[in-house]
Amino acid sequence: MGSEKVNLSVYWMLLMKEKTQLLKWTDNSVVEEIEDFQDLFDVLLVDNSEFQKSVRAGEAMMKRHESRIEEMEDAIVHCKEKTSECIRELRIIKALFVCCLVVVFMYLTYA
Repeated sequence: MGSEKVNLSVYWMLLMKEKTQLLKWTDNSVVEEIEDFQDLFDVLLVDNSEFQKSVRAGEAMMKRHESRIEEMEDAIVHCKEKTSECIRELRIIKALFVCCLVVVFMYLTYA
């Protein structure tokens, strides 16, 4: 334990002797780390702003597509209604054609 105490005392004296040198080295390394971190942070901010612009553009495109889909769904419903109406009219025309054929057949038979 005595030798450890001496070693610690020597280390402490050396540390105090070169205190300014140690602090300068520490300050410089901290400054370098902060500068590296700042560069990384700036890159991340740019990337984040670009990402947010892309997200906003994607959301706007999605809204346009959603409105376009709604328009197409409305057009499909309209087409279905028109198709049903055309089928009803064709049934009426078919019935009239059959009636006309019966009248012509009766005319030819009894005339």
